[in-house]
Amino acid sequence: MGVPRTPSRTVLFERERTGLTYRVPSLLPVPPGPTLLAFVEQRLSPDDSHAHRLVLRRGTLAGGSVRWGALHVLGTAALAEHRSMNPCPVHDAGTGTVFLFFIAVLGHTPEAVQIATGRNAARLCCVASRDAGLSWGSARDLTEEAIGGAVQDWATFAVGPGHGVQLPSGRLLVPAYTYRVDRRECFG
Repeated sequence: MGVPRTPSRTVLFERERTGLTYRVPSLLPVPPGPTLLAFVEQRLSPDDSHAHRLVLRRGTLAGGSVRWGALHVLGTAALAEHRSMNPCPVHDAGTGTVFLFFIAVLGHTPEAVQIATGRNAARLCCVASRDAGLSWGSARDLTEEAIGGAVQDWATFAVGPGHGVQLPSGRLLVPAYTYRVDRRECFG
């Protein structure tokens, strides 16, 4: 019996000298291969209200290890005047599509302010890739379609952390939480 092999450590997202910080990571395997997609928020500082945009690194399995590509800004994963946060990907095995759900929060409104005032500033959004993360479509605001009038009762909400799953029925399930206006309590 040989000596167990210790995997090497790879840091995918590290704080930069300019102050750019990376928070709320998610990792998604995409078959075949698999390709690994690592998503994260890029922030101008560690502060939640300084979330800037979503970024991605693609990895491929090669000889028992993962080769990671360069960091790519997900420019289409954005709404005007909003900051993109909480990347939450899920793979649809039936179509081969990767859906990246995220929230877009108006301006620099912190979550704590939304909870305290009962005024939601978040929108539920999604971009999709049909080529394992090489290219992405335009952002869709799904708030009205997926949440509807219930959003009026929410002080704020978010998807994630982590990634979604596909159920045996084919439905996509994405983790999420909300703070209700009337209770200021979190429901996941």
